[in-house]
Amino acid sequence: MIPARAPAWQAPAQRRASFGTVVGVELRKMTATVADKILVLSAPVLLVTLSLLFLQGGMRDYTLDKQLLPVFLTIRLGAVLMNVVLVKLIAAEWHYRSAQPTLLAQPSRLRYVLAQATIAFGVWLVASGLHLLMTFTYYRSRLDAYDTQFLLDARTGSMVATILLGGFCMTLFAVTIGWLIPNTAGAITAYVLLSLLFVFLQSGIDYAGWVDPAEPARQLAGIAKHGPVALAASLVVWIGLAGVAIWRAGTREAA
Repeated sequence: MIPARAPAWQAPAQRRASFGTVVGVELRKMTATVADKILVLSAPVLLVTLSLLFLQGGMRDYTLDKQLLPVFLTIRLGAVLMNVVLVKLIAAEWHYRSAQPTLLAQPSRLRYVLAQATIAFGVWLVASGLHLLMTFTYYRSRLDAYDTQFLLDARTGSMVATILLGGFCMTLFAVTIGWLIPNTAGAITAYVLLSLLFVFLQSGIDYAGWVDPAEPARQLAGIAKHGPVALAASLVVWIGLAGVAIWRAGTREAA
């Protein structure tokens, strides 16, 4: 008896999707609807707009600490819409059960989380690039207009590292909330409210350095009011929460 030939679609269906394919699927989910596309396109525009607002400069910005205040305000809030896109992408996967087809195509939870982390890495690169551009061009020109010396280029490498690290910390903060709270509205609300809370607590007097996600960048810039113990506490809190969030994403039921 001649065995039946397998259907042509069976072999491709049994083949595990490549990592690039999984990343592509996540990108398509991020821009699945017209509203999603508008949100994604508006995010960098809002970052530039907020940078124009925050990085105005003034005659009194003659110390490094005063010049870093608007820079950190931009780090915290400039990419808020870009990070909301990330939070929405991650939380909605579980809220609307759109994780199911992805996990059926490739059941590895780690690759799934890594694909979302890859998207977040790209968003961080775009946001940080725009922030660096606005800081070292627009902010410099505004201070020059006030005949105030631009002090951030005295230690250019350190300031570039500060902006990159600060943006990375805020991106990690966003995706951690997205992985922890599998509800779109709840995750976005938590991210926005906590971001505003840290702006309020950390503008000027350093009230919350022990739990501030941007504390590593503040320590690198030299404006943190607390020492290495606060840095260690912040790292333990947010790296620990990120670890818990990844574990939850790897064990959460998709059905």
